[in-house]
Parts: sequence; structure tokens; C-alpha cells
Amino acid sequence: MSERRARIGIVGQGLIGSHVYEQIVERPELGLDVVFVHDRLKEKVAHRPPEIVLSDLDGFAERQADMVVELAHPAVTAAHGTRFLRSTDYMPLSLTAFADAELEQSMLETARRHGTRLYIPHGAVVGLGAIAEGRDQWDEVTMVMRKSPGSIDFSAHPTFTAESIRTETVLYDGPTRGICPLFPRNVNAHAALALGGIGFDRTRSVFIAAAGAETSDIEITVRGPAADLTIRRVSPMKGVSGMFTLLSALASVVRAKSPGVGLQLC
Repeated sequence: MSERRARIGIVGQGLIGSHVYEQIVERPELGLDVVFVHDRLKEKVAHRPPEIVLSDLDGFAERQADMVVELAHPAVTAAHGTRFLRSTDYMPLSLTAFADAELEQSMLETARRHGTRLYIPHGAVVGLGAIAEGRDQWDEVTMVMRKSPGSIDFSAHPTFTAESIRTETVLYDGPTRGICPLFPRNVNAHAALALGGIGFDRTRSVFIAAAGAETSDIEITVRGPAADLTIRRVSPMKGVSGMFTLLSALASVVRAKSPGVGLQLC
């Protein structure tokens, strides 16, 4: 008997969402089927088969997806996350939504109550599994991220503009909870590290705009009695994300098949 193919709903058809959709469609060996795609901009889904386009997320349950994947914006989780989890598994890529402590708790409680899974993709965070395994031992966890000003969305932080930054400029240095609402499209890796490690208030985030940079440069340092870790990942940029994010997003969707309920890293 052949294994049942997982039914996937995709919210967001930007760069990453389109990559995930196209890879699933073009690679049947992944064992996944797309049962709906949604984007708030109709032109983003105009070239998709009309039978899978979902114009209103309120009707997501009718498509009977085994998992909904958010590849759009943290506002999707704020508006629909708990409703998704009442009937199916959910994987949000825009993890900055979880800087809202009440929303995070509500999502976790909903998953436990309904026996669904809330998947946390590792995204750009290499080594997140090891960091999560030792979370009770860490005294300090820091992420330093460098990006070109042209790759940063400043719309929620009008103090800076890409044009005004001519030298290396520290945009933020403090607890991860504080950076998420300032740069919600750029710092999902920071949120993933906080969720997998010691939390949004104890994790330190440093975000640097580096004029002339052509890569996304992330360095993670972890300190504690169990071990000291330093992890660096440099990736070419594509829009507001590193190219590595496209690869890791698809890989996380494919891996999301393990048993269990609640929050799971993938």
C-alpha cells in the first residue's frame, strides 16, 4: 500500500512561497500535494491553477490540509494562527509574530488542546537543534546579523532609511523581543533562535546595516557550563532573505512529518 501524500496549504506567494510551491509541484517524490495557495495580492496567484487558489482564508478548512504553511507576514499568524491549529498543523515562517507573548501562549495552548502540531522551522539558524537540546544550560545566547541596507525593510522603523546609511550602522542591540516589531520581515532567524533557545527576553539580538554588503552574515554565540558554541553562516541575498532561507524553508516543510503535538523544531 502506498503512503498517503501530505496535503499542504500555502499562504504567501512571494519569493519563498513561490519557491516552495514550485518545488512541491515539480518534485512528486517529496510526497506532498498543494491543496491551496493564498496571497492577499491577487496578482501573486493569478498564474496558479484556479482550482487551488483560495481567495479567502476563512475557507481554509474546506480544503482539508494536513498542514498550513505561512510564507507571507507575521500578521497572518496573529489573525489566523489559532484558527489553523484548531483543525490542522501549522508552520509559520514569519516567527517574529511570537514576540507577542500572549499570542505565543495562545498558539501553544490551542495546539495542546486540539492535538495539533505547531512547527518551528529552523530557517537561517544553523545548529538550532543543538541549541534547543542544551537550552537549560545556556547562560548567554547572542545573534549578530549583518545585511546591506538595501536588503532591509525599514517600513516599521522610520528612524532609518536605506539611503541614509553610508557606513556600518548598528540598528538594534538588545533583547530579541524588542527587535521583532521593528524589522518583522528581516529578523525571523532571531525569533527562531529565541524560540529554540532561552526565550525572547534573554536572547540578545544585534542587527547591523553594512553598506556595500552582498551577503547575509549571521554569527551566533552560545555560552554556558555545558559548552561554548560559535556558529557563522554567510549566504547570498535574495530580496529581504538570504538564499539559504529558500532551501531551508522547503526542507522544513518536507521534514514536518514526525509524530507528537505542541511546538516542534524542524
